Amino acid sequence: METSTESFIETWDHYLILGSYVFFGLTLLIILFHEVKVMTMSNEKDRYDYVNTHEIKYFWYAIITFMIGFALYITATITPLFPVDDSIKLYISIFFLAGIIVITYLILSNMVSILYPKFLENRLVRIRNKPRKSAAGNLMRKLTSQEGEVHLEADQLAKHKSDIHSAEYDVWLDDKTGEKKIEQYMAYQHAEKCGECGFYTMKIDTEEIERKPTQTEDGLLLEHYRCSYCKHREAREVVIAALSSNVKS
Repeated sequence: METSTESFIETWDHYLILGSYVFFGLTLLIILFHEVKVMTMSNEKDRYDYVNTHEIKYFWYAIITFMIGFALYITATITPLFPVDDSIKLYISIFFLAGIIVITYLILSNMVSILYPKFLENRLVRIRNKPRKSAAGNLMRKLTSQEGEVHLEADQLAKHKSDIHSAEYDVWLDDKTGEKKIEQYMAYQHAEKCGECGFYTMKIDTEEIERKPTQTEDGLLLEHYRCSYCKHREAREVVIAALSSNVKS
């Protein structure tokens, strides 16, 4: 009976090790799948939108599979060292496995929530500012905000000057051929550095108009920010340009 129990425990530990390798492999495959998909996108704006929309999801998938693999490996490595009877080793192993999963999840989830947004924002900035190429193969020049407004259509200018959730536009110009590319970005979707805790976990929660703009006077928009980590809140006033300045000349 004792030999049978020992054999079962050894088999159990063996399967835990194999399981950990499987989940480590899944982690690597998830990361490779995401990165290859990003690299195969030739259009930088498409790449930006994909990373902004999907990267955190794939990163979480990778974190979860890694966490499970890590818990399985540690359990199979550590629990055989406990000087206890083989009849209760299985229960200790299961208890240890559950504890490792919970602890690892708490640690990694905090790391993802606190540290990852800054990494993501930096990557998005790099993609957004990477020089574009025109159809002729020439490097394009990114226009300043003032220069770019001249090239915006009426509906784009309206979104840019919108009181709530205004859009940002990057205008790229090929000085040799005159080709231009206009890309739209929604700034309110991105995290900023929290002045309280210092992490990049501050986002716009709500917006409200304090004073509507008129033809001659600027308006005032109040943006309410909330930190997802320390729950710090703050409000920032943003000037809304007078309606006369919103007309495209």
